[in-house]
Amino acid sequence: MEYKMNNEQIKNLSMNGRMAYSIMCIEKFLMQIYPEKSWEILSREMWKVTNMYWDEWDFRFMEVMPQYLFEKSNYEESEFEYITEDEYDAFCRLYKGSTSGDESDELVILIDHLHQLAQVYSYSDIPGVGEESLIIIESLCMMLQKKNVELPDASILAFSDFKEKSGWGNFFEGNKYSLVI
Repeated sequence: MEYKMNNEQIKNLSMNGRMAYSIMCIEKFLMQIYPEKSWEILSREMWKVTNMYWDEWDFRFMEVMPQYLFEKSNYEESEFEYITEDEYDAFCRLYKGSTSGDESDELVILIDHLHQLAQVYSYSDIPGVGEESLIIIESLCMMLQKKNVELPDASILAFSDFKEKSGWGNFFEGNKYSLVI
């Protein structure tokens, strides 16, 4: 499979559109590499970002990222603020056999791209076309390429234009673009 990330197409997407594209990439990867698992619970958490402020989403999302979820040995020790014990158990079952939460683990690195994207321009303006975000997305796309996972079509997100809201784009209901939900 030839690696083809359409830089111009991605560059024209708002940050919200770029986040949505990244989620689509992660979903494609998960469905192809771990087809025996049901990723719906993770997808629902990921897609919340397109319809809320990223800093608020990132605080919540970090609690379901494997490296943070497995930091302590049980729910009580973890002192989570956002997820319930049932959600904790569900995510632990989901990740079991796929990752230990080690920061060098492929699944951890894959999911961490969303956290990086949420943080890259946190509390600031986006310089130029947001080159740093494009680098993060390219890294994510390269992970898909290495596993021969076809990249999703970014054109379905063209409605979320970089010209909206100083590059951030408008909120939208991302679930309808999910490949999992």
